[in-house]
Formats: sequence, C-alpha cells, structure tokens
Amino acid sequence: MKSIFTVLALFVLLVGCNNQNNSDQNEAPTKENEETKTDSNEETQSNEEDNSEKQENDITEENNTEETDTTIGKDSQQAAEDESEGENISEESDVSEGNKQKYLEKLNSIEKAAVEIRKNNDGTTFGMRKSQEEILGKWDQALNEIYQVLEKQLPADEMEILRQEQRKWITLRDETAKEDASQFEGGTMEPLEYTASLANTTKERCYELVENYMK
Repeated sequence: MKSIFTVLALFVLLVGCNNQNNSDQNEAPTKENEETKTDSNEETQSNEEDNSEKQENDITEENNTEETDTTIGKDSQQAAEDESEGENISEESDVSEGNKQKYLEKLNSIEKAAVEIRKNNDGTTFGMRKSQEEILGKWDQALNEIYQVLEKQLPADEMEILRQEQRKWITLRDETAKEDASQFEGGTMEPLEYTASLANTTKERCYELVENYMK
C-alpha cells in the first residue's frame, strides 16, 4: 500500500513538472514576440522621424532655392533698370551738351559721302538720278534727326515758331525744285534736276537749323 502511494506521488510530481515546462515554453515565445514587437515599433518610429526630418530638409532647401531665385531675379531686374537709367542719362547728356559741333561734323561727313556717290555713278541719266536719290535720302534722314533733337532742346513756344517756319520751308523747297526742273521740262534731265534741287535745299536747311537753333 505504501508503494502505491509512493508511485502515485511520483506520477503527480512528474505531471506537475511537465505542465510547468510547457507553461515556461509558452511564456518564452510570448516574451520574445513582445520584445520583437517593441523593437519593430521603435524602428518604425525612428524611420518616421527620419522621413519627417528629410521632408523638412527638402522643404527648407526648396524655400532657400526659391528665395535665391527671387533674389537673383530682383538683382537682374535692378541691374537692367540701372542700365536703362544710365542710357537715358547718357542720351540726355548728348542732347544738352556738344550737339551743335557733333552735328556740324556729321553734316560735313554726309557732304563728303555725297561727292563719292556722284563719282561712282555709271554716268547715265538713270545712274545719276539714282545717285541723287541716295544723297537726298541721307540729307532727309539728317534733317529729321536734327528736328527731333531740337524738339527736346527748345522751349515749347520757340518750337512752335520753328514748326511754322518748317511748314513754310517745305513749300518753298518743293516750289524751288519745280522751278529748277522746269528748264528741262519733258526731257530725261527733268526728274534728275528735281531730285538734285531737293537734295541741295535740304542740305542747306540742315546747316541752317544746326547753326541757328542747336545748342
């Protein structure tokens, strides 16, 4: 009887030890899973922080780039405005200082060019006429340029008087050309003489405006 109780006690002890081992084994993976889960959460949080920091850095770089581009744009615009102002000041200086001598030299240069143009024509009536038309174009261009300068230099009342004189001069120029060409009326020289007269009268007017009105 005592032996039976001893056997039963051993059996109960063995069963209890076996249950304890199973319990430990079940708890161990759970603990490991918890530790793994904790590490995973910490890693995820770290990645999120890194991504957040990276996004902030990207935004900062983008803002800095925009600010730099804006600054460069403003600097370029300011430089262009300064250059434009410098050109305007230079133009005003040309208008107000030394124009008379400048344009007298320019007119003398046109006169020398006209001599060369006459020399280089082919000697035909058509060739001489084309030469005179080219010379007239140069004097017309000079006259228009001089007139624009005077519009900037002269007071309004003086400029109005000059406009009236200029209208009378245009009428006189055309009448003079017709009269000069009339001696060749009906001939091939008539248009040539008409153009030559216009060129000569325009040249004289250029010198007159520069010498009498320009500063």
